[in-house]
Amino acid sequence: MKILICDDEIQYVDNLKVHIEEYMKCKNISFEIDTECNPHNIISNECVYQLVFLDIQMDEIDGISLAKVLKERNNKVVIFFVTSFKDYQDEAMDLRAFRFFEKPIDPIRLKSGLDKAIEYIDESYVDFYLYANNEQKRILTDDVIYVERINRQVTLATKDGNYTTRESFDDWCEILQNSFFYRVHKSFIVNLHYVSSYRYDELILENKIRIPIASRRQADFHKFWFAYLRRR
Repeated sequence: MKILICDDEIQYVDNLKVHIEEYMKCKNISFEIDTECNPHNIISNECVYQLVFLDIQMDEIDGISLAKVLKERNNKVVIFFVTSFKDYQDEAMDLRAFRFFEKPIDPIRLKSGLDKAIEYIDESYVDFYLYANNEQKRILTDDVIYVERINRQVTLATKDGNYTTRESFDDWCEILQNSFFYRVHKSFIVNLHYVSSYRYDELILENKIRIPIASRRQADFHKFWFAYLRRR
């Protein structure tokens, strides 16, 4: 897990880092923490983070502006704002900040916040093994476009490419139970976020891929599709 702490007061950075390290080691979570007192360095390095702690009021760039940059890199990033000031709470909420901590950090409240953050991150990602070797890969659930079964081979089509996975098609049916995935055919599970056109018997995805809808699933999918649109 890639973690960032950014605060222009080094004593708060060091203190927070100690607490986070203790938590991650206790939970047996693999992690890497970047610490920074100059937000300009974060903007220039283009790193992508899963979990960030930002001071809102900094001399160089305020935490709100930095959070917007980090969310452009990873829309699922978990943001904790840490500050002595309450003036920015409304703006922080607009960015869907995960939690708001006042200085000095309360370790008990921090642990509770991290518990919720880890649960959210785990639900936002899927882990799978590549067929060719025992390598494990982790990607955002949102980045899965569709899953296809051809005979015994299962392919995961993602924004970054296609992978042949060791998981079975039925495994993927269990893994992808989010409200935006649907098994439209005995051989296809589709992420509806990528649908550009819908006909009663077919979905056309943004990448022009055509996915058939099995005749026995068409009526149920029709209801699901319009319920999905209402939720959007």
